[in-house]
Amino acid sequence: MKRKFTRIPFSETVEFFWQNKSCQGVLKNVSYGGLFVKSKIVPILNKEIPIVLFLGEKEVFLKLYLKGKIVRTEPEGFAVKYTYISPESFEHFKNFIAYNYPSSDKAEKDLYRFLGEAHPLVKSFINLNISVLKEELLKYILDRAFLYSPEKPFILSSGKESPYYLDCRRVTLYSLTFDLIGALFWQKIKYLRVDGVAGMGIGADPIVCSILAKSAEEKISLEGLLIRKEPKKYGTQRQIEGNVRKGMEVVVVEDIITTGGSVLKTTEVLEKEGLEIIKIFALIDREEGGREKIEAKGYDFEALFTLSEIIKKYQQEVVSESKTS
Repeated sequence: MKRKFTRIPFSETVEFFWQNKSCQGVLKNVSYGGLFVKSKIVPILNKEIPIVLFLGEKEVFLKLYLKGKIVRTEPEGFAVKYTYISPESFEHFKNFIAYNYPSSDKAEKDLYRFLGEAHPLVKSFINLNISVLKEELLKYILDRAFLYSPEKPFILSSGKESPYYLDCRRVTLYSLTFDLIGALFWQKIKYLRVDGVAGMGIGADPIVCSILAKSAEEKISLEGLLIRKEPKKYGTQRQIEGNVRKGMEVVVVEDIITTGGSVLKTTEVLEKEGLEIIKIFALIDREEGGREKIEAKGYDFEALFTLSEIIKKYQQEVVSESKTS
C-alpha cells in the first residue's frame, strides 16, 4: 500500500494536549496528511487531540492550530492523521508544505487530498452532499435490495446463515440509482486525485462505470479498471481490463463486503502489476469481519453503509408503519 502523502523530514517543537494537559514533543516528519511526534508521553490509539505546530525561528514564528487522530503509536512517539485545521492556519500550512515538496505536481495532488480530509469548509460541503445522497439511496436499498427472511435464512458467501440479505445488483444495475451511487462514491473519491478506480467483476463493474460518469461530468480524467477473477485464456491474457500503467494510483471499490476476500484478491492483482492502492471503498459492509481483515493488511477502508445502519432504518420503518396501520 502506498502512503497518500509525501513526508517531509522536519525537526521542530510541537505542542499537543492530552488528558487536559499541555505536552511538548519534537516533530520527526510532517505532510499534508499528518505528522509524527517524538515524545515520552504517548496518547491512546484512535483518540483525537489538539495540536499546535510552531513554524519559524526564534521570536519570529507562526502557530498553526490543528486537530488529529492518533493512528499509530511507538515507544518513541506517535503518528497523527489530521482531522481539522483552522481556516486561519490553513494558508500558512499549505505554503510551508508546498515549498518543501519535491515537485509542484505532487504538492497539488496532496493538497486536494488534504482539503478533503481536514479543511473544515470543504469537509462540511462534502459531508452535506454525502448525507443527502445517502438518505435518498437508502430508500432504494430498503425497497429493492434488502431482504428479510427469519423463517428461511440466507446462506452468505462466508457459509454463515443470516435472516438478512442484500442483493446489491438490484440497486447498482438500476437506472434511477446508477447516478446516485456514482455521485456518492465520487464525493469520497474526487479529492483523492487518483489516476483510476478499480473493482472485481461483476459486483464492482457498474460502480466503476457510475463513478466514471460523474468524473466525466466534471471533466476530470479517470481510468476505469475491471478485474477478472482469472486471467483471460486468449488474446492479451490480461486479468485487468482497461488502460493499465505501472505506478498508477487507484482506489478499489466493491458493492458489498462480507469476509473481504474478493477485495484482497483485487489488491493482490493490482499490486502485482505495479499499481498503488490509495483507499478501498465499499457500498455496504455486512460487518462480518471483512473490514478487520482489510485494515489488518494496512489498507485504508471505508464503507458508505453498514448492515446495522440499514437494519436500524428498516426497523424504524416497520415500527412507523405499525403505528399508522
